[in-house]
Amino acid sequence: MKTWGKVLLGIMVAAGGIVASAQAEHEADVLLAGMRKMMVSQGSRDVLGSIRKGSLKVPFSLSARGDTIAFQYKQGGEWKRFDVKIGEKKAALMLVNEGKAVVMAPGAYAQPIAGTDVTYEDLSLRFLYWKGGSILPDSADSRIKGRDCYIVQAANPSPGVGQFATVRMWIDKENGTVWQVDGYGADGKLKKRFSITSIQRLSDGTWFFKQMKMEVRNPQNDKRTIALDYLEMDDIPKK
Repeated sequence: MKTWGKVLLGIMVAAGGIVASAQAEHEADVLLAGMRKMMVSQGSRDVLGSIRKGSLKVPFSLSARGDTIAFQYKQGGEWKRFDVKIGEKKAALMLVNEGKAVVMAPGAYAQPIAGTDVTYEDLSLRFLYWKGGSILPDSADSRIKGRDCYIVQAANPSPGVGQFATVRMWIDKENGTVWQVDGYGADGKLKKRFSITSIQRLSDGTWFFKQMKMEVRNPQNDKRTIALDYLEMDDIPKK
């Protein structure tokens, strides 16, 4: 009886762990869904901004229409466009030329835009659409800029596509702002860090970033930054 009691207890503990894991995955997906909703709601305002690398400044815009988020950036005096097509299970990147959209080759996801270090998947924040992530236990690392955050970790659902095998996102427990995103390669090393340096509060009470810093890390020593770019948003007009 004692043996069966131990077995039963072991099964109960294991089942509890499975339920807790499933709940954590569900909660992580809910947090990321909130971030996607926030991005789409701001995109409906035709948001303007720029990518800055040193003295180079590349204007860009984003707008959301239904299940599509359109990004445009200026290169060589011409505006170029790509879209994020949001599906039930994943988001696809589309190149748009003369009104015609074609699926972007996965090998182009990590291609830098207009002489910057920012890629198509960086600008689109493609990792916000990865599902099945988990919330890591609270720790000393959970606090960013004096704010208590959830750390959501998500694995790339299409291994080998894009720059990152996994990402970690620090999401403010109070207002839902993403303060930091770390993107890791298949080797487990930090490849890029995105961090919010300033935010703006809108008339509807939601928050959106004003400036985001992107650090490219040294492949041999991921504690060293070898390139630095900024995504800077114009003031979003009040509704």
